[in-house]
Amino acid sequence: MAHWWQTTPWRMVQTNLPDRAMADMDAARFAGDLAEFGATVVNLNAAGIVANYPTKLDFQPRNPYLTGDSLADVVTACHDQGIRVIARTDFSRIQRFVYEQHPDWAARLVDGSILDYHGYVSVCPNGEYLDKAMFAVLQELFAAIPFDGLYCNMSSVFLSDYDGNFHGVCQCERCRALYEQETGKTAPQASDPRDPALGPYVAFQMKRSAQHKAKLKTFLKELDPELALDGVDFLRSEVSLDYDRPNWVYKASSNARLAAGPERVRPSDDASVDFLGFRHRYISVPPALMALRQWQNLANAGSLSLYIMGRLDAHRDTSALAPTRRVFQFHKAHEKIFRGLRSAAQVVLLQTGSWQRMEDEARGWVRVLTESHIPFDEIPLGSLQTAAQLAGKRLAILPDAPRLTETQAALLDGFVQGGGILLATGGAAQGPGSARLACLGAEQVREVRKNLRSSMLEIPAQEASCFPRCAETPYLDFGETLWCVQPKPKAQTRLRLIPEHPFGPPEVCWFEARENVPGLVAMPYGKGSSVYLPWKGAAVCVQAGVDNPLRCLQDVLFNLCGLPDLAPGLTPMAELTLTQKPGNLVVQLVNESGCFGNSWCDPLSLRDIRLRLPGVRGQAKTLNGGQVEGRMTGDALELELDVLREYEAIVIDTAPEPPGAVKS
Repeated sequence: MAHWWQTTPWRMVQTNLPDRAMADMDAARFAGDLAEFGATVVNLNAAGIVANYPTKLDFQPRNPYLTGDSLADVVTACHDQGIRVIARTDFSRIQRFVYEQHPDWAARLVDGSILDYHGYVSVCPNGEYLDKAMFAVLQELFAAIPFDGLYCNMSSVFLSDYDGNFHGVCQCERCRALYEQETGKTAPQASDPRDPALGPYVAFQMKRSAQHKAKLKTFLKELDPELALDGVDFLRSEVSLDYDRPNWVYKASSNARLAAGPERVRPSDDASVDFLGFRHRYISVPPALMALRQWQNLANAGSLSLYIMGRLDAHRDTSALAPTRRVFQFHKAHEKIFRGLRSAAQVVLLQTGSWQRMEDEARGWVRVLTESHIPFDEIPLGSLQTAAQLAGKRLAILPDAPRLTETQAALLDGFVQGGGILLATGGAAQGPGSARLACLGAEQVREVRKNLRSSMLEIPAQEASCFPRCAETPYLDFGETLWCVQPKPKAQTRLRLIPEHPFGPPEVCWFEARENVPGLVAMPYGKGSSVYLPWKGAAVCVQAGVDNPLRCLQDVLFNLCGLPDLAPGLTPMAELTLTQKPGNLVVQLVNESGCFGNSWCDPLSLRDIRLRLPGVRGQAKTLNGGQVEGRMTGDALELELDVLREYEAIVIDTAPEPPGAVKS
């Protein structure tokens, strides 16, 4: 039998409640407001830094404002409205008086000091607080209140504060002893988590964190198998404007894809943050930005999530609530269509980062694929473990992943051997200690040239037919780094290097030299092939915001990799996704024309959109007000949509038609 989180349409509202919000809590109103809004799940403060219930544990601070309806009453009222309730906890910090009673629970920095942020002390990831006390709290909490799941906030091996400062990882005696016991090495004395010397120690702490998560899963499922756990049964991410998180138009889409996965076997809870940032938690983001995030979540994961401070009834800045409610209500009206959809993308982007931190080359490929209207999935490279994860894909993109494990390399070689195409860029599989890719056309790296300033790649005249989008731009900006490789005997090379040359004064700004250094190496392998770009052109696209070398990368995708152009002529400001289930193919379009630099406006209506779907037959209808006409041209279904406002879903009935039926 399916679990509740697999069958419940996911429309989450996370209400981060200040302790004072419990003083006048009205359980019936709280639940009724959520139901009217369209929510099916709520994430509600319960325990950790402060307990919102009458705890009997002396180390668990009790909220002094528990004068309104109880947390148990709130959960019951939500259940009466058909709303599931996730217990929000935070075990990353303890209040100062708890630390003074249990100083060994605190994390330690390199100098032995603690991280105390205004009276809240960060805890050791391997200490007794997380190993024992946390479980005592959860035992008491779930015995007292019938929650449906658990979310642990701020669970990370990194130590940070609310000013956005990172302080490294715990360096207490316990952590260092465990590291030495496991590795036989002394833990490095470093405070910057990006310091290469700290890498093995961070990896050790992440391994310990995974073991703690496994212990938590076992504990929770023994309490009740129907308790949903974040990171296991649903995956929470967050899209916000805070600190080092880029104000990036594709952020919600990418988060949703990474969490949902191609099969969508567990909900993606990409929390769209209502407020501007930690410092301004009661000022909402622009309504147009919130609407865009929610449509992107729907198009890429089929789920929705809102993160606000306080209760809906007490939320004074309501500017971003109306657009979210609109998307919630749309999803509610069409639950049957969206239930059971899976990705129909033929492309997968293997991410080397995560939703919190993504390298520019990977972000650039999100831009290139999105603006080329190529549906794609995103899978963290670290989670690539089986061939089934690549099954049904035509193209896998590996953006500048210098180190592969033997398993990852074998899976990618097997994918190409079986008929797939691998597109690798930058230093893919070229780093020290990396497993090699047999399918890649590079024999070896002869040299890595860095800090290049005026070097370019040139499209020779005899190769121009391979790059039709670059007919007027034969020179390519490839960035500051080039991997100079020796091709394998069976490989074909394209593009040639124009090396460093003067770029000022103008009187001497010219070049004559060319080097026999390829900018593209392609090679057949088994039933498939690989394309290797030994540079990071997608990073250039996202850093500079220009269309050079974007057009070249589009030529690689459409011409050399053979992907179909589903939306020729469609503005890059429209995002296209494909999802399917037996009997239905759903084309979703998100209008992103409201993004103007770092400002967000209502999008302009886009008109007369034409799509071409090879190998598709069926009758089409729209769900959000547009009018669509379809006709078969050869083996492709051609669609014409009259207008795209914020969002449109085109549902194609692909079920077999009875004999004699007239095709559209």
